[in-house]
Amino acid sequence: MSVEDLVAGATLLPGSAQLLALRQHELPQRDEMCGPFCALLALWAAGIGGELDQDDVALAAATVLSPPPRTASLPPGERGRGDFRLALPQAVVPSAAGTAATGVARAVEELSDGQLAAVPASGDWAPEGVHALLRGAGRLDGPVGMLANIATAELADHRTGADTLLRYLDTGTDEAASARWHTGHFVALAGLIEGPVGRLVLVADSYRSLGSDGLHLQPVERLTAALRREGLPPGGVLLVVPADQRPAAMDVVTSAGLRTQLWDNGSRDAGERPGRS
Repeated sequence: MSVEDLVAGATLLPGSAQLLALRQHELPQRDEMCGPFCALLALWAAGIGGELDQDDVALAAATVLSPPPRTASLPPGERGRGDFRLALPQAVVPSAAGTAATGVARAVEELSDGQLAAVPASGDWAPEGVHALLRGAGRLDGPVGMLANIATAELADHRTGADTLLRYLDTGTDEAASARWHTGHFVALAGLIEGPVGRLVLVADSYRSLGSDGLHLQPVERLTAALRREGLPPGGVLLVVPADQRPAAMDVVTSAGLRTQLWDNGSRDAGERPGRS
């Protein structure tokens, strides 16, 4: 069995088949736009914003770019993509660049004209909570986008072979090497594989070079560590759902032992308005 076979057998979240198909036409993300890239896919998968592109979402999310050449945050071997359509804000120093989680949530709701809700999940991340969040999201009605704000250093290497992944599913023993790419990043969580012991999460990344055409499988324990983001500001997940599913999505979050609160990922949100939680 190959990694591609394993990926094909994952149980997808509602709407993830559309998200993955649309993602093929948009890869890779534009430089420093992982959050807007993932939010755009969630909008498209819900049948909204077909006229939008990554720049539109970045503008709504108040993304701030670092000074050129913007190569420090790229995965090894990636050349980057700088075909920006809009003149986006640019920081004087790289440390002031980024996209806040609050900005991504706001962009989803505003660009969908309120048709979609971005329900946050944050708090004390544990493998059982991550698993429960994925299982609960899979039971929601309508398309569900799960946008995860993670630390890539905690993930398993995207080149991990099928034999290693299968042994993990059977025994829970994680023998995968660690990822070589170390940065804060947004990805989409698209599905789940549940083995006799281990559980693998299907990650839809924003670069083709990561995994099989941008798809890789992560042990739930690795994804949990990536959401904790040790050494970085905390991470979290946005559940992007139809607006009428907001209460149900909030129940999924709290049932997983998490909070329905946006997290501070360390990026300033220049577009945040007073009074917004």
